[in-house]
Amino acid sequence: MKIFLLFLTTLYSVSFIQAQTQGLVVQTGLTAAYSKDKIVTHPGEGHYGWMIGADARLMEGNLYFVIGGQYHQSSLASTSNAAFFLNDWKMIMGRGGLGFNILNVSDKIALRSKVLGSLNFIMDSPTDGLNIEGYKDINDSFLGVVSGLGITLGSLDIDLEYQYGFINAYRLQPNTTFNIWTFMAGFHF
Repeated sequence: MKIFLLFLTTLYSVSFIQAQTQGLVVQTGLTAAYSKDKIVTHPGEGHYGWMIGADARLMEGNLYFVIGGQYHQSSLASTSNAAFFLNDWKMIMGRGGLGFNILNVSDKIALRSKVLGSLNFIMDSPTDGLNIEGYKDINDSFLGVVSGLGITLGSLDIDLEYQYGFINAYRLQPNTTFNIWTFMAGFHF
């Protein structure tokens, strides 16, 4: 009951804060990545991790530019349990594109979406990759396209993003692109 009252109080307080389209959003969240290659991601498993990042929204209004970056830590080997904080794979994702409001409920609440390109740089990973022949050499970077839905409640942003990978993460291995789901919350300055 106390949690429910805290949630209602927070929601009520946020309703008095002015929603913004331009500014900086500092965010954190959880990630789940999957590859079509069954050696990289075993059936029924995923690569779980966490992220922190910031996106700058440029221009005022319902259509704006987004430029930002995120730091991700994830597991290189797939697991069946969602162990978000046991990570050996570190990436920095540079991203940019367009964001837009789908529905303005009020001047404080908006439903949003985005279309971004993402260049994902591998900062650290196990030196022998998956330690399986053909899966030891990880590319230094790979590309993806990001979209998703988000809601702005005053200065609070909640987003669910999907990154579709279209460059393979492992050298000379087809179907080793990574598709990444990210659920994050952020504060808008």
